[in-house]
Amino acid sequence: MIDETGAGTPPAPVLQMRRHPSAPSWWGYLGREGLPVSGDARYWAPGDFEQVNGFPRYPVSEMERRHRWVAETMSEREIDLLIVGGPTGPLETSVQYFSNWPSQVQSYLLFSPGEATLLLVRLWNHLPDAKRIAMIEDVQYGGDAPDEQGEKVATLAAERNVRRIGLIGVIPHADLTSIQQGNPEATLVDLNAAYQRFRLVKSPAEMVFVDIASKMNDAAIDALATELRPGVNEYEVARIVEDVYNSHRAWNLIHFSLSTPMEAPEVCVPHQYHPDRALQAGDVFVTEISTTFWGYSGQILRTFTIASDPTPRYERLHDVALDAYNGIVEVLRPGTTVGEVLDAAQVITDAGFDIWDDLVHGFGGAYLPPIVRTRANRGASHPDDFEYPDGTLLVVQPNVIDGQAGVQTGNSLQITPDGAVSTQRQPTRMIRCG
Repeated sequence: MIDETGAGTPPAPVLQMRRHPSAPSWWGYLGREGLPVSGDARYWAPGDFEQVNGFPRYPVSEMERRHRWVAETMSEREIDLLIVGGPTGPLETSVQYFSNWPSQVQSYLLFSPGEATLLLVRLWNHLPDAKRIAMIEDVQYGGDAPDEQGEKVATLAAERNVRRIGLIGVIPHADLTSIQQGNPEATLVDLNAAYQRFRLVKSPAEMVFVDIASKMNDAAIDALATELRPGVNEYEVARIVEDVYNSHRAWNLIHFSLSTPMEAPEVCVPHQYHPDRALQAGDVFVTEISTTFWGYSGQILRTFTIASDPTPRYERLHDVALDAYNGIVEVLRPGTTVGEVLDAAQVITDAGFDIWDDLVHGFGGAYLPPIVRTRANRGASHPDDFEYPDGTLLVVQPNVIDGQAGVQTGNSLQITPDGAVSTQRQPTRMIRCG
């Protein structure tokens, strides 16, 4: 059976994991010193992060913080074995978060008291790099086929005679079935809600990576402002955006876009895939961009006009989007509630407009709740009294529409005692280009 509440009673023992000789006694990942990275003139300064074997690595103190949360959560929820699963994808970074290894196929981390933390990696040619990059000491081969790895996880759980198995990340149905069949007396406990709450708040060490990715987003907007013009095909946006960061160790999370004539609009929310359409004078172009740097992203959303000033219709839409953005940012402080955000968003409804895309969401390594829209359009995923904690990273992104026409503007921001601080430096203006 699956337990999604699972209140714990007596604490479980702290994780006793095999350690590097120079590491703290409870630490189960590699403690060798990293080398400060050399500078990149556009995006980071020398020493902004460390490298081991030529690959970025999260700070030792940061990985300690994450594994300490694992130990405390397992104790509170009386978990005998925690399974963290998933490949590293656009919005799934759970294995990388706890190991530093950005797995490209389904992989697993196994945490249990008294045992060394184990990283299971599929595909034989991925194993050498996993051992080079992971901060986990015990890295093993998961198996040639997906079902083989799932059965191995189930067997390891059975050998440990576990009663309660915690689950985080993505675990395919076939693997979950193997785990259940191999451990029929064990209770499965979904820990994703607690994990998402933990990840909503970003540490200073995490923000180093978010800020690097955000600088690349800013540069992508500059590149679009320079290159967008009549005759450019919308599918060329991928090249324009990705050329900014492809040679700087980053990769694409998203670069959504729309283009449509302002006088006869047909699209109000950006496409996830670029269509075959040449830009024309008098078009509006809207984009949502997130670059990923070692598991972390910022986000920027901007509206452009092509070889033309905005029409009154689009100017009004953008003015309301800015009013909503500025009003929401103004109220964001530690302890701000979802209800206060919804109140600030009321300006959109009062102006006679609506939204299509989500208005506010948590971000940075995942698309995190609370998901907030407007009171007139599905409200929010959390109650009005949910309070945003200090350090929350979120995106405010009003996609204001009138039915056929739409604009979007916004940024990723971190909530601090002094207010919400944007990770982006581009002005929130409508940009004319071409």
